[in-house]
Formats: sequence, structure tokens, C-alpha cells
Amino acid sequence: MAEETTAPDAEKPAKSGKGKLMLIVGLLVLVAGGAGAAWYLQLLPGTKKAEAKQEAAEAPKPAVGALLALDPFIANLGDEDGKRYLKASLQVEFFGTRVPDEFTARQAQVRDLLLTLFTSKQFAEIRTPQGKALLRDEIINRVNRALNRDLVKAVYFTEFIVQ
Repeated sequence: MAEETTAPDAEKPAKSGKGKLMLIVGLLVLVAGGAGAAWYLQLLPGTKKAEAKQEAAEAPKPAVGALLALDPFIANLGDEDGKRYLKASLQVEFFGTRVPDEFTARQAQVRDLLLTLFTSKQFAEIRTPQGKALLRDEIINRVNRALNRDLVKAVYFTEFIVQ
């Protein structure tokens, strides 16, 4: 009988060792399945959806400054024959959310400055999109220089006719 008691004692540790092994394998399969599902559904921090959500939440909305429509400008162009004229309407965008008082107070000076600029241009200089973009940059630079501050952010032509 001594042999019989030793044999079942020998089998018990073997069964409990197999049970622990099966439990560990089962847990590993469960964890691997959960990680695979998270990867497939793109819920992990390194996935594209999670990154896109974070970028969308962190990206600030573009700031739109105050816009001021100026009265239309009519000016003779500086061509040799002097027969061409420009009619331009534009809006000025500022860095701030309201029109600066300094700009409003000096609007006559700004209009004079722009009329002088327009009359110095020739048709060939302003007829192309690149020429208009260069004219916009010149307007921004001259107005900011006249005001001694960077107040003007952009200039938008709402009407641009050369005849």
C-alpha cells in the first residue's frame, strides 16, 4: 500500500502544475486577444485615430482679424499713354479682433498713400496674379510703415478692374 499512496501523491503535483500552466496560457491568450482588438480598433495611443483626435483637440482655430472695407479707389495708371485706369475695392484685415483706432484716425493718409501707389503702377505690372500678390504685399508694407506698427495682416481685393 505504500506504493499506492506514493503514486497518487506523485500525480497530484503533476496535475496542479498542468493547471497552473493552463491558467497562465489562458491569461496570455486573453491579454494578446485584448491587445489585438485594441490595435485593430485603433484605440492604442500610438495609432492614427488616437493621434488624429489629439491633434484635432490641440489645434487652435485660426484667428480671424477684424475686416474693414475701404471706399473704392479710381486711379490713372502710370502707363506712357495715360489712357488706362484702375478701379479697385479692397478690405483690410487686422491682427486684432477690432479695427485699431490709429488706423481709423489716419484713414485719409492711408487712402492718399494707396492712391499714390496705384498711380505709380503700370498695367503690365498688375495684370498677372503674381503682380496682384506683389501689390497686396506692397500695400501691407506701406500701410504698416506709415502707422509705425504692424497692424495690417492682409489685404483682399473685392473688385479689381483695369480699363
